[in-house]
Amino acid sequence: MTDIEHTEFTRKYVDLLVTVWRDEDEHRRLVADPTAYAVQAGLPVAPGDIVVLDRSELEHLPTRTDVMAKWDEGAKTHVLIVPETPLIDTAELSDAELDLAAAQGDNNVKNNISLCVFAESA
Repeated sequence: MTDIEHTEFTRKYVDLLVTVWRDEDEHRRLVADPTAYAVQAGLPVAPGDIVVLDRSELEHLPTRTDVMAKWDEGAKTHVLIVPETPLIDTAELSDAELDLAAAQGDNNVKNNISLCVFAESA
């Protein structure tokens, strides 16, 4: 994939994650037919290819490298990493961080997930 294709894949992947994390019906549709769901989400799935889900428990959020390596792992099979909906322990956040999150509301959810999911591990 080119850099532009990677960027577009990232955007569509994050949109997919946000959608299935927020909506149980969407989550069920994804689990029922990952290939059709990925195609509908705009991910690059060639005719005849299939998409399988990786729902394994992760020690850390996947990086862009993790996601792309899994997606491109097989010739005709794409593995889509879809972690369980992340839980945030608000007890670990300072008052200032809680205030910032409340003020931003829903406006930056996708940006925040992009930063978290695709932050390369040090």
